[in-house]
Amino acid sequence: MLANALLMAGAIAGAAAVGLHRRLRVAAGSGSSRHVTTRHGNRLQYESVGGEAEEERPVLVFAAGMASTPEHFTWLVEKIVAEVCCEAVTYARAGYAGSRRGATAPFQLSESVDDLVDLVRSVVPRHRKVLLVGHSLGGELARRAAVQLGDQLHGVVYLDPSHPDQLNRSAQQSATARNFGASPSLMIWSLRCGLGVLLSRPQWLQDVPPRCRRRVFDQYADSRLWEAGRREWRAVEADFRNFTGTVGPTPVHALVISAQQTVDRDPEQLLMHHELAEAHRARTATPGPSSWRGRPTTRC
Repeated sequence: MLANALLMAGAIAGAAAVGLHRRLRVAAGSGSSRHVTTRHGNRLQYESVGGEAEEERPVLVFAAGMASTPEHFTWLVEKIVAEVCCEAVTYARAGYAGSRRGATAPFQLSESVDDLVDLVRSVVPRHRKVLLVGHSLGGELARRAAVQLGDQLHGVVYLDPSHPDQLNRSAQQSATARNFGASPSLMIWSLRCGLGVLLSRPQWLQDVPPRCRRRVFDQYADSRLWEAGRREWRAVEADFRNFTGTVGPTPVHALVISAQQTVDRDPEQLLMHHELAEAHRARTATPGPSSWRGRPTTRC
């Protein structure tokens, strides 16, 4: 009996040590990570690449989806920086990777929108234009941030974006939402109990560069990621369920890219993506070379 108790205690201690080392690696970032503190007291971890880019080109700022981290953009960022000769910034929202949430007020999506705006204003010189690139929830945050960024914003690229009315209009999205709520809580409980050592590497990990895979898996096995995801999900569900009306006009350049799998599974999502594109059509009285005529949704 004593031997079994000692073995159990050793296993728990070992799991705790593995979890601690993972969290320390997550907090450290890639070695070139930097930080900025926002108006809400959140400390965001970010990275900037392509610092030698031509200044007339806009700086790309990438916003990830829910329960996702900046490393998922790595292949795309490297390709764009190399071929277009521009600068790109990736960051982790509060609670993800090495970013810390210092805000004490109940979380709302507006907090993440403000954080994105503060990040841009802190790391991008005022004379440089900004192009926001948002995936899934990151796309909706970018759309809302566009209002605050004003004339510094060059445009928004939406990668299979969320739509604020999707839980009301899409039966599939609404059903998925009802089933999703328990998943983060189960992961949080398991990881807090030290079961992270039993996690197998998910197949999607092969989609990130080899040098990033250990760091991404460490993030995946850290309860903080799932806590942040649960916090965001609760705010998203409340915000999206209460959405009424239409998406307001956003008179800047835009490109909406829909994943073929997404629109095949849920045609309503393609209609909502078209609406996002339409919201970016020109609002100027006199069309001219500087006026933007919204790009139609592109499927890939």
